[in-house]
Amino acid sequence: MAARTLVLTLFLCVALAAVEKEPIQEYKSRRDHIAEKAKDGVVVLFALPEEDLVEYRQDPNFYYLTGFDQPNAILLIDASAKPARDYLFLKPRDLPQERWTGPKIGPGPEAEKLLGFQTVQMLNDFPEILKRVSANKTVHTLRENFDRVRGVVPGAAVEDVTPAIAELRQVKSPTEIALLDKAVQITMKGLHTAARTVSPDVWEYEVEAALEFEFRRNGAERPGYPSIVGSGPLSTVLHYDKNARRMEAGDVVVIDVGAEYSGYVADITRTFPVSGKFSPRQREIYQIVLDAQKAAIAEVRPGATFAKIHAAAFNYIKSKGYSQYFIHGTSHHIGLQVHDVGSTTRPMEPGMVITIEPGIYIPEEKLGVRIEDDLLITASGNRVMSTFPKEAAEIESLMSAAPKPKLQ
Repeated sequence: MAARTLVLTLFLCVALAAVEKEPIQEYKSRRDHIAEKAKDGVVVLFALPEEDLVEYRQDPNFYYLTGFDQPNAILLIDASAKPARDYLFLKPRDLPQERWTGPKIGPGPEAEKLLGFQTVQMLNDFPEILKRVSANKTVHTLRENFDRVRGVVPGAAVEDVTPAIAELRQVKSPTEIALLDKAVQITMKGLHTAARTVSPDVWEYEVEAALEFEFRRNGAERPGYPSIVGSGPLSTVLHYDKNARRMEAGDVVVIDVGAEYSGYVADITRTFPVSGKFSPRQREIYQIVLDAQKAAIAEVRPGATFAKIHAAAFNYIKSKGYSQYFIHGTSHHIGLQVHDVGSTTRPMEPGMVITIEPGIYIPEEKLGVRIEDDLLITASGNRVMSTFPKEAAEIESLMSAAPKPKLQ
């Protein structure tokens, strides 16, 4: 029996070992925090379903509270129990199917130990247990799941749990910060590869392929969002991701990318001169954007707001006469999503991680410049996590020193 348990535990570990994980105690602490918010109610979250032959990505709120990335699971927290009791409901293992899809974790004591749950039961047990523990109580779930809960418990009182989870997700733990640091480091390696690839007559998709290869080679699961490689007239299109144009001498190219590591997503942008040198006009606009970013970074500290940070960047660009060409906000949170959840009016707190990304986009000149970095709010101010070169001379030096690969 002991040998069988050891083999099964090792087999289950394979299912969790693809990427680095946070300690199971951290997920438990988050569930306890949400249980406190729910008071004497019940919390229910559903994992996303699996789609055939489509890469699976777990619901970020479910992942945040469980660290579990298999489909079709259900989390239930009985906050009325003292102490609160958490349940995870899983489909039973299907060994013949696992020959096609790989090892999965099923219900049972081994899963409880591995995942840090008090109870891991069969998925079919969920309706009965929800009915029992939710009697005369409020069920806290995501708004899109109200009807699903009421399908099990007709007439149940339901409340949206999203704000409570978002509030918690905005301030990152030391482990989360370490994972974001890793995502940032991998992203910067991809940008170094991009700098070696950018050249006249190279296709944007060749740059995309080169940098995303670097992501995967360094342990990222995937790009955290579609990579943006926009050159010439497409440098002025904010979320262009077709990456289907051949770059030309004299262009600039805006590369906005982020590796995803253990579910956490970086978000860095640099603007490169395709020919290796900025023209005087390109350098002028580039320097305005860079100085606007520096003005915004100087405002990043505990107590600052997104509005104040944006005003610093916007007012600098306005003072140079280009406010009509700065058409987006300066900052957003990052984390399990590239535009992470949470209030945009909440003052900055130590542990928050945000972007600073001013830009100027002049379609009539086919000239767009965006410079974006990821910042950690610290007790005394901020730490710029993404230290990739960004002074104009540094960018030119990087490109001139980089041997260009021979692309077929």
